[in-house]
Amino acid sequence: MNLKLGYSLLKMKLKDFKILFILFAFTQLAFAQNIVKGFVFNSLNQNGLKSIRIIEKKTGKTLTRTKANGEFTIKTEEVLLEIVFITKRFVNKEITLDTRVKKNHSILLELKREELNVIEIKSNNKEKFQVTTLKDVEETAIYAGKKTEVVTLENSMANLATNNARQIYSQVTGLNIFQNDDGGLQLNIGGRGLDPNRTTNFNTRQNDYDISADVLGYPESYYSPPAEALNKVEIIRGAAALQYGTQFGGLINFKLKEPIKNKTIELLTRNTIGSYGLFTNFTSLSGTKNKFSYYTYYNFKKGNGFRANSDYKSNNIFGHFNYQISDKTNISAEFTYFNYLAHQAGGLNDKMFNENPYQSNRTRNWFTVNWLLFNTKLRHRFNENNTLTFNFYTLNASRDAVGFRTNRVDQPDSLEERELIKGKYKNFGSEIRFLSNYKIGNKKSVFLIGNKFYKSNNTAKQGPGSNKSNADFKLYNEDY
Repeated sequence: MNLKLGYSLLKMKLKDFKILFILFAFTQLAFAQNIVKGFVFNSLNQNGLKSIRIIEKKTGKTLTRTKANGEFTIKTEEVLLEIVFITKRFVNKEITLDTRVKKNHSILLELKREELNVIEIKSNNKEKFQVTTLKDVEETAIYAGKKTEVVTLENSMANLATNNARQIYSQVTGLNIFQNDDGGLQLNIGGRGLDPNRTTNFNTRQNDYDISADVLGYPESYYSPPAEALNKVEIIRGAAALQYGTQFGGLINFKLKEPIKNKTIELLTRNTIGSYGLFTNFTSLSGTKNKFSYYTYYNFKKGNGFRANSDYKSNNIFGHFNYQISDKTNISAEFTYFNYLAHQAGGLNDKMFNENPYQSNRTRNWFTVNWLLFNTKLRHRFNENNTLTFNFYTLNASRDAVGFRTNRVDQPDSLEERELIKGKYKNFGSEIRFLSNYKIGNKKSVFLIGNKFYKSNNTAKQGPGSNKSNADFKLYNEDY
């Protein structure tokens, strides 16, 4: 009896177990995970896209990210799976996948494209840049062309206290620049292969009048205004430069600062100290009172130079005085005095430079310059279309050099009498210009006519100087 009962119970348990197993199997099938595989490609080049985020649209849950080759694998319980491909560079794409379809799905994403509106940038003030161009017509001059540059000193990062030409003119293309003194006493630039020595290939002007020794016979410029006094530097080349003469390089015109308006007096002083004993002082005085205005400055420089026997000292005085006769007429006068004395250390050959680039074997060589300029200018505006200007200017200047000179720079100084070269320059000139604006039909045109008169009287002397070491610029013809 007991055996039959036990057999019956065992039979019932096995039957229940089969039922439970069948129910468990159906449950597993009902909740089975489907595997979806595929690749995400760039539609342009068919390259696989890395790290594309794939999210489930209903829940916003991130399912996976693509691998380096664009491959992705998703495990899901859904039969129809709605997913979104999220990325910054490509257009987001939504698709629905049938998980029962067993294949590698290929998804193409397109790059985002945006059409930008037209952006116009306009500026009424070109002076914000260091180098700009001249207007086609300014006062009584025509500059229409592509070969004009204007260096605006206010926006320059150059060392103005030392007239550092390499910095001031660094943005002007085609210039050759060298410096043979430490204080920026002279400007040495040339255009497109021309000799930079003393700017001989440029017509050099200050406020539109000549300042070089002799614009035709001896066009060397020993005087350069201090950069601290400059408003801008105009460099004119090409056809527009022909109205200023026959120099191959063109024109360099130093435009000095103008009198300050709305103030009777303004005082500005600036002192600079530097290595090798450098000290500069720039002091300006400016103002306007009714119809009278003025701008003056004094500039002092001294230094020892980075080589022995290269000390220098200079003084520069300038005055500009303007009187507004009427609304249409004004007259101005300017004077400039410039003087400097420089000790010259002499040249070095390659061997000497390699041994010691700071050495000097010339202790008795000196150079001095005295420059006196005067200019008066009349400007009359007949009406808004017709303008007349008249300039009269004169120069009284000299340059003297004394020292031991020889063809071989390594030859020691004999300590005998030195060689002395003296030059004096006296010249004057005048320029008159008339400019008229007119129309032919609806086309604006400009007519310019002018005349220049120039006369120079230059003398040069060469002979023996003293046998001393000081800055003595007298001739010793009787002694030697």
